[in-house]
Amino acid sequence: MDPISIIALALVAGAAASAKDVAAQAVKDGYAGLKALVMRKFGSKGDVQAAVDQAEKKPDSEARQAVLKEELQAAGADQDEEVVKLAQSLVELLKQHDAPSVATYSAQVIGSGAIAQGDEAMAGGQGSAVVRGAVSGNVVTGSNNAVNTPNKG
Repeated sequence: MDPISIIALALVAGAAASAKDVAAQAVKDGYAGLKALVMRKFGSKGDVQAAVDQAEKKPDSEARQAVLKEELQAAGADQDEEVVKLAQSLVELLKQHDAPSVATYSAQVIGSGAIAQGDEAMAGGQGSAVVRGAVSGNVVTGSNNAVNTPNKG
């Protein structure tokens, strides 16, 4: 995941989790720390402050998430190693506390290809075979292929 997506995900998921009464204090503290760092470094650049505030009000809004990413990108947040590391730490913390909004995926395929998303996901492109576990017998890929087995007679 690119740095902007990580920062935006951490802010959005952190806001959503922190708003819940059952959120762990570590999650609330982690979100507050990341938000404070982003505001200190980038709050005066462009509309970062407004984008964070709007995303915090409606963290499930894809439109607000997109604006947040755009403003973070324009401010150069993805170039700030401290912000990226803190965002990565918060995402890991959210995963440990089973925050549902952390398991968000986004992908796009243009032309032929395959996408696999999620834990232990696997994908193969056109004409391929993706196999998990033991395989016995023939595996044939492509089109107009045939497997000839000798007669046992």
